[in-house]
Amino acid sequence: MISGVPSGKFSALLVITILLIFWNVPLFGEDLSGKLIRIDHVVYNIDGNTRVNALVKDLNWEYGRVFSSVYQLDSYLQKQRQTLINKKVFQTVLTSYHIIKSEELIMDVEVTVTLEDSWTFLPIPVYTFDDNLGLVMGLGLDYKNVAGTLTNFKLTSYYSDLKSEIIADWTKLRAGSLFLDLRFNQLWETIKTADSNGNVDLEYSYIQTEFRISINFPIIPSLQYSARPILRWPYAYNFIYNSTDFENSQFTLTGTVPAYNHFLQWDSVNWIGSLRQGINASIENQIEYDYQKGRFVSWVDSKFKTYLYTPVISYNARISSFYYYNDFKRNAGDRLRGILDYKLDGDRGLYLNQSFPFNAVSIEKIGDLQISPFIDMGFVKRRNEQLVKNDIQYTAGIAIILFPAILSSFSLTMDAGINLREPGETEIGINSLLYF
Repeated sequence: MISGVPSGKFSALLVITILLIFWNVPLFGEDLSGKLIRIDHVVYNIDGNTRVNALVKDLNWEYGRVFSSVYQLDSYLQKQRQTLINKKVFQTVLTSYHIIKSEELIMDVEVTVTLEDSWTFLPIPVYTFDDNLGLVMGLGLDYKNVAGTLTNFKLTSYYSDLKSEIIADWTKLRAGSLFLDLRFNQLWETIKTADSNGNVDLEYSYIQTEFRISINFPIIPSLQYSARPILRWPYAYNFIYNSTDFENSQFTLTGTVPAYNHFLQWDSVNWIGSLRQGINASIENQIEYDYQKGRFVSWVDSKFKTYLYTPVISYNARISSFYYYNDFKRNAGDRLRGILDYKLDGDRGLYLNQSFPFNAVSIEKIGDLQISPFIDMGFVKRRNEQLVKNDIQYTAGIAIILFPAILSSFSLTMDAGINLREPGETEIGINSLLYF
């Protein structure tokens, strides 16, 4: 009994309060059971610079679609939320809805999307060490969601003794229902290859300028085809050493080299915090014409990646392969962490990469520190060589990855791997890209 309130009055007050609560249930959680539901319109509450018209084009809401239950509507809204989360440019993504009109069999709802932009303009000084390139110094700029348009711009410039590069990428540009990506690349590179004993048998340098445009065609949700016309100009070849069975001219291209690259990709990978879940599969082909030798050069590269998420430890795997026609892949050790890239080259290869990531430290306002042990294996062969057991390479190691909470689009990775066939050989790399 509440002191100072007569029992009769208190009982009446209690009954009235209960009636008011039940009478006003729709104010707190509207009853949609047994009704069909339709999205009438969407309202955006944006804390930041993201433009509503960019969101409208990207989310492509299915206005007029009739949902048979609340669960079906919730599933659809979760899919739209995940589309925005996967962009890694928002600090907060929320959706809600309420009834604005009710008829006998159908209810129209207003959906509200609440967003908080993350900081995505990142000048990135480059000062790292890579066992393949040595000391790498430069400056980069990573600007996602440019001026709130959901397009991305990235400028990378760096210098090392063996490779220097300037890359400018502008991606996710809209052209009606299509997406366009633009790239400019200026490259100065020293190429090395090794013989079967791991000794350098070829070393030369060259310069190359390249322009590329990608036209991306959505086919169905998660499936996309990309057409990429390319023009490149390799020049200024300088041969330092060649003990192979081929003349220097076999490794050069001169003049304008036109190429056509195309790419089919299935991508249903979703981010869950700093971890991922889903499947990504792709096949890529490039065809170019070598005017100097009067021949076509072509290659095919395929990848299948799967990400299995659990709150304790996750499992990531990638199976990939390549095949070259009238050419060979240089630096083919790039998919084996623990083997220097130049020590493998050939016209065909097959790899399996496995990682076991988990968040060792996770602080809400600070970020995640992720540890990812890995095991890699694979082989690379030259034309007409038979595959034997000793050709299969095995490596293992650990990756440490930092995901700052305030920078949704940024991560910093350090990989350290060891060649299990030759334990004296190691490879260390530090960069701002995830390995796969």
